Amino acid sequence: MPEIVWKQAAESDLLQIFAELEDRHETFGEQFVLKLDATLENLRLNPEMAPMFDEPARRLVIGSTGYGLFYSVEARGIIVHALIHLSKNPETIRAKIRRLLRLG
Repeated sequence: MPEIVWKQAAESDLLQIFAELEDRHETFGEQFVLKLDATLENLRLNPEMAPMFDEPARRLVIGSTGYGLFYSVEARGIIVHALIHLSKNPETIRAKIRRLLRLG
């Protein structure tokens, strides 16, 4: 199975999301991580399962959390670039992903 590689920005996103969810309720952060882990296990089995968002980035919805996992498939594995709540403006999301991938 391919390795999951977390970029620094994605790690920061995860820590921020976890903290925000834990502030709402002490179990919400852990519940999110469990859904994320299940999503990542499925992704390892089928790295190209999510649709293209802005090539080469793909967007995979994390269960019913409202968050999207933005990643690319490369020779070294599945590269996680960002975790973003999908209620944000699509153009704001696209701009962030393009900046992280240095596409624009």
